Amino acid sequence: MRSCAGDAVLCWGYSLESGGREAVLDEIYGRGLGLGSAAMPALLAACRAAGVQRVFLETEAPNDAARRFYARHGFQLEQSIWLTREL
Repeated sequence: MRSCAGDAVLCWGYSLESGGREAVLDEIYGRGLGLGSAAMPALLAACRAAGVQRVFLETEAPNDAARRFYARHGFQLEQSIWLTREL
């Protein structure tokens, strides 16, 4: 259970395919109060300042609201499919 107003988690990596440093926006949560929209410019600025070439994120296919939110902030669908494996 979350008791804060919102949070965001950026994870850093490096990828030859991405052309260098990359980030995964692993979590962004703002309780529908506009906090995500307010935080996104600062998150992207932090990525730029760190030399990130590309920011990735993932959301569930049926989550139309999340996809609209990310599209408003410049994210685009791509053809990659993420695979996972439990260890």
